[in-house]
Amino acid sequence: MKQKRLVTIQDLSCFGKCSVTVALPVISALGIETVVLPTTVLSTHTGEFKGYTFHPLHNEFHRIMQHWKSLKIEFDAIYVGYIGSGELIDLVSDFIDEFKKENTVVFIDPAMADNGKFYSGLDRDYAKKLSSLCKKADIISPNMTEAMILSGNKPENYKDTSMLEVIAKSLSDICNNVIITGVHNEKTISTVAYEKGSATLFSAEKPLYNGVFYGSGDLFASAFIGKYLCGMSLSDATKSASDFVNECILCTLDERDKYWYGLKFEQCLPSLINK
Repeated sequence: MKQKRLVTIQDLSCFGKCSVTVALPVISALGIETVVLPTTVLSTHTGEFKGYTFHPLHNEFHRIMQHWKSLKIEFDAIYVGYIGSGELIDLVSDFIDEFKKENTVVFIDPAMADNGKFYSGLDRDYAKKLSSLCKKADIISPNMTEAMILSGNKPENYKDTSMLEVIAKSLSDICNNVIITGVHNEKTISTVAYEKGSATLFSAEKPLYNGVFYGSGDLFASAFIGKYLCGMSLSDATKSASDFVNECILCTLDERDKYWYGLKFEQCLPSLINK
């Protein structure tokens, strides 16, 4: 059987388990050839670290894209994570136009905000450009804050789930398949999946743990797209990825003070593969 090939386009944080350093091992472990195209190189991720280095790769991105074009490289999936600038969004858009074929799955995690506010340096103008990029996707996976922004609501109201179904359906006008992560309930946290035209939302509910777990969204996205490419449905891949992240959190809880920079996902990969 032909091995599937995916390219992931997002930042490379050299230390700290997130973005490329999560996507590459998780998706590869599921048997999918995983190609990386970094948008930016950082010495560490930006959660709680101070003094990190930051180097955008605008020029190199275009050169890599042109080289791949000359080699006629093709991808079964394009997985886009954190981009970081409007100029890079334009380059990613060009990449999708160039490399998306009839059966290529485009999966975009519109990473730009969390906990009710934009990431440092990003704003509504960035969100508008990112929303346009999401129209080229087959699946998008915003967290609840990002879902509020993309649907024209106030990000600070991200814990208000009363309009969740309305928000999910409005986002399906941008992209047919929508997954919303980080849906807060009183004692639980859910991931919701919605396919345009469906009567109901699918929900995978897990316990809500105290603390911040850096890279959990990247782990979910990587496990999801890997399982989806292996043939799982949108809802089944959502459940499988949600189970995996929960297991990674449980594995990390006893040493959370030592692993605040990321989850101990490596020890949980066998269960992801076997399931």
